[in-house]
Amino acid sequence: MSGIALYLAGGLLLASCLLRILFDRRTEGEFSDPLGGAGQPSVGTLSDTQLSAQLFGSEDWRYVASLGSKAIELEFLRMRKNLALAWVHAARVEAAALIGAHRAAARTSAHLNFFAEVRVTVAYASFLFFCVLFSLVIRIRGPVALQSLARLADSQSERLYEIVGQIFPVAENFRG
Repeated sequence: MSGIALYLAGGLLLASCLLRILFDRRTEGEFSDPLGGAGQPSVGTLSDTQLSAQLFGSEDWRYVASLGSKAIELEFLRMRKNLALAWVHAARVEAAALIGAHRAAARTSAHLNFFAEVRVTVAYASFLFFCVLFSLVIRIRGPVALQSLARLADSQSERLYEIVGQIFPVAENFRG
């Protein structure tokens, strides 16, 4: 009986994450971009390994914790959480733009491969699912010491760009 409950709980978690992906209608302005001002690149263009290592690393946290001020610690964690969520949001927006360009190219193509399009759809859905799970972990646990998950998000994103780039060369316009 407990095995059924475990499968039921897992299914409910999966269903809730999928519903969140489908019905997540945030406005573009919800997450401010604290890293980019006027004329500066957005968080999405700064999402290289150095930024993610700094953002999800624990070096800054160790310094803040050594100060011994709870107010500073709470403010640091609040700001770092906002930055981390903005980073994930920027990755999702960038992937959505890629998929939009892919759809536009696919509409004009005379030679579509059904299985290749399924691969793109599955890669995009798994990327979005991972982003939702990553955001959930950030909200619950905070972003400190999550470099491995950030690297996994980067690799999921690279995989999506690779798959789309194999079908249509639109991915070249999105990554530098």
